[in-house]
Amino acid sequence: SGKTTTVVARLAWRVSQGADPGSICALTFNRRAAEELQERTDAALAELGFEHGAARVRTFHALGREILADAGVDVSSIVERAAVLAELSGAPLSGATLRELDDAFTRFKLDPERAPGPEAVHLHEAFAAYQHELGRRGAIDLDDLVALVGPTLSRAASLRTRWRGRAAALFVDEAQDLDRTQLDLALLLAGERRDIFFVGDDDQTIYAWRLADVRRVLGLAARL
Repeated sequence: SGKTTTVVARLAWRVSQGADPGSICALTFNRRAAEELQERTDAALAELGFEHGAARVRTFHALGREILADAGVDVSSIVERAAVLAELSGAPLSGATLRELDDAFTRFKLDPERAPGPEAVHLHEAFAAYQHELGRRGAIDLDDLVALVGPTLSRAASLRTRWRGRAAALFVDEAQDLDRTQLDLALLLAGERRDIFFVGDDDQTIYAWRLADVRRVLGLAARL
């Protein structure tokens, strides 16, 4: 539907109107999409005389890692959840069990309002054991690269100011696939200026199983 084309065109237009590429950040959902967006952004800005990489293009996880590292958080040890769970259980888990635990843990971290309730005792106990093991290792997982950023930015005014400067104009592609924490992070970075440009297609939501909800896109104007 031309979402990425729209993002690139808008971004290049902003630069042509005087915006500093170094103050622009474009975010998308996964690494492949980020690589394509970077290539197309670089090509568009090259026509305006800028070198490749002039504008920051990242996945939410990659940006989260940069921000956490800038805040002094150790991001050198990022574990694979399935491997840790297998070690804790003492044996490989069945596919169904792994999917149940992975979904529950992601909900606990990224969308607590949709997490299992207190009646799901086994999931809460498994999550507590998993988090304890991450702490023992001094490690984080992929969800933490997004989940930890909002609280970290909220606690540190200087860090927040610095990264709002690096994302003074914020572009978000594939907005229909954002989970609650990703959307909250984008809005936190945008701050009161709200210089943020979302592009999404409500017919292309494919990550509901990863907590995407197209209603966030449809209701976004009211939130802004």
